[in-house]
Amino acid sequence: MDLVYIGRYNTGEILTGPEKVAKRIYENYTKKNQSLFVEYFFDGKKYGIVKKLFGKEKVECVNGSEVWRMGILPLFVILLKLQPKIIHIITFDRFAIVTFLCKMFFNVKVVYNIHGLIIHENKYFGKVKAYYNFKDKFVEEILVKYSDLLLLLSKSYKELLNSYYSVNKRKIKGIKNGIDREFIIAGEKRSKISENILKIVFIADINRPEKGFSFLKESLEKFNRDVELCVIDKKENADNVTFKNKLIKVYFEDAMPSCELASFLMDKNVFISASSCESYGLTGVECMATGLIPVLTKETGASELIKDGINGYVYDFGDGKRLNNILEKIIDDTTLKMKISGEAKRIYSELSWDKITENYLYLYKRII
Repeated sequence: MDLVYIGRYNTGEILTGPEKVAKRIYENYTKKNQSLFVEYFFDGKKYGIVKKLFGKEKVECVNGSEVWRMGILPLFVILLKLQPKIIHIITFDRFAIVTFLCKMFFNVKVVYNIHGLIIHENKYFGKVKAYYNFKDKFVEEILVKYSDLLLLLSKSYKELLNSYYSVNKRKIKGIKNGIDREFIIAGEKRSKISENILKIVFIADINRPEKGFSFLKESLEKFNRDVELCVIDKKENADNVTFKNKLIKVYFEDAMPSCELASFLMDKNVFISASSCESYGLTGVECMATGLIPVLTKETGASELIKDGINGYVYDFGDGKRLNNILEKIIDDTTLKMKISGEAKRIYSELSWDKITENYLYLYKRII
């Protein structure tokens, strides 16, 4: 077996960005290649120390290739048995450190996807106990230092990585996340959008400070036009958010799978990222494929895909005046709105999962 994936595998379809990347790449790779995906007994409330050390259970089968949940020892044993040419750590998880013990026993190349920097997130945004923070930092340093190939989503995150770790630049390669086909299909079926009301979508956990919901709310409190703001997070959070500005109507929806989200977006017209730190922002490019106009902070990695005023808009985190000016421009110019929406949808031709998988295959061949 040439390639084994290690990471977090979600059998459902309500996925985080890293989970979606792991699932889509494994699905696409195994259409033509035999592989294995191994995840861990993550749930500490459900699994005890015996499972975490010695457990082994089959999760599901994908295109004839298997997904297994394993403890530390079975993972080490299966890697020694298979001796793959490449081990791809496709999401950050501490148990993946076992991979580097294998380098002592056979020649293997290790690829690591950097979806985010744990050392940075724990320092500024997380509420992590000192013991777990120490373990996260230790494992991340090993992954960054000893992986043969580091996959980064944006240039801004390359700069952030270099601020924490000394990394050989030849190990770093850029890679983008893909877009599910459901979004471009929805974009082709878009209904006519209201010209008088701005229908804005914000998709993020509002309690994570780096996602910038507080900044967005502060900005919209000063906006003097009709807005419908849909926050996709948890419906139960609706009771905690009210606007003094009566022109802003806000409602919440629970996170949903791609097929439902794509349909939901069809009558919306703007997607806003208000993040102060975001390695990429997969939901932003998914919304683009559906025809929403992306309005992204420069601190959002996917902003590198935006040509300002052509297929979306970019602004600095904290610049509420600039954000509101962009929104006024969009609502006042119907022709511009339609043009940018059309240009935004073109992103799918660059970022379909088939094309992104081809990029991964190219990098696999290069490394071996």
